[in-house]
Amino acid sequence: MKKILLLLMFPIICFSQKKKAAFITYIVPISKDVKKKYFVINRNVDYWKHCWRIVDNNSSELTNSSILNNGSKKILFNNIFNKAKNGELVVYQHNDGIDFYGPAPEDKWIGEKKILNKNEIKQAISYEKYRDSIDNEGFTIYDDNGDNIIVDFLEESNIDDFIGIKFYEEWTFDYKNLTIDKKILYYAPAIKVVNPVTLEVVGFKCPFIVENKNLKTKQIIATDFYTNTDIFCNRETNDTWFKDNLEPSVKFPFIKEAMTNENNSFYECSPPYNKKISNIEALSTEVFIDSIVVDGQGYEKPLYDKNGDVIQIKYLDYYVQDEINSLGFVENWFFDERTSSFSKNVSGISLEVLNYEGESEPIFLLKN
Repeated sequence: MKKILLLLMFPIICFSQKKKAAFITYIVPISKDVKKKYFVINRNVDYWKHCWRIVDNNSSELTNSSILNNGSKKILFNNIFNKAKNGELVVYQHNDGIDFYGPAPEDKWIGEKKILNKNEIKQAISYEKYRDSIDNEGFTIYDDNGDNIIVDFLEESNIDDFIGIKFYEEWTFDYKNLTIDKKILYYAPAIKVVNPVTLEVVGFKCPFIVENKNLKTKQIIATDFYTNTDIFCNRETNDTWFKDNLEPSVKFPFIKEAMTNENNSFYECSPPYNKKISNIEALSTEVFIDSIVVDGQGYEKPLYDKNGDVIQIKYLDYYVQDEINSLGFVENWFFDERTSSFSKNVSGISLEVLNYEGESEPIFLLKN
């Protein structure tokens, strides 16, 4: 009898393992003025990675990066920032996991949940600047030592300062169909952090966080929006339900199925994302090495052709699962102006590796 019960339970157990959920937080730059590049250490390898921390200095452009057009950005700015400061949108204090922990699986809020008032919002969306003190006649005011007196003040951020969005999402991994569904639970708009003296962008901050609601109307604000993540990096994080790294037990089954299932269809991860590629093209790259011969004394030396050039040997170097360092997503974004809420439709998922320049790039795309 026990054997019969065990056999009956087996399909249920297997089915439950075909899907898995994870609470993920990550930031998506939306402005053409901002690059996504910073230095990390992952698996004892140092490399530059295009993700998460937003800085516009000393960076290169990211292949396949997307930005929101001016019209979509204006819709978001008006329905998030303007509504918030006018008291039309309920927003909460954002402290990067210090006071905000998000909901538990039982749909309970963990940690402090502080609603910001109008004055707190206006201060949060402003940045510090310095200027010379000026008297009523427009002349600079100096102190007793002859130095001009500097005063600091707050200047409210405008639409050009709106450079990214930090999402707090529940990802559902479907290992059988190789899809990932994203449910946005919260989001936090990101604005530039400017050095008040040099006026250079030195990073970003999230002035507040918004609880995402179900969309009543779907207005598309981005089509085939491509972004990659840094959630494969092993970092010390606060004990929250939202993680900025993906657990091995969640990501590796997906990677394994994506790279080993012979029935998978692979596509080139480049607009318009519809060029099909072979398994060999998707899972390998061409590598060239110098030909080597052993001379009469047992020493290795290059083999040259009749023109004196080293003869190159071409072979295919297949990617291994441990080389996958991030995921990329092709998405359509929707926004509801009445509720100031987002939704995403994932149409493709890419697997990314490091190229020879030490930068993250996609090797193929899986279509949802």
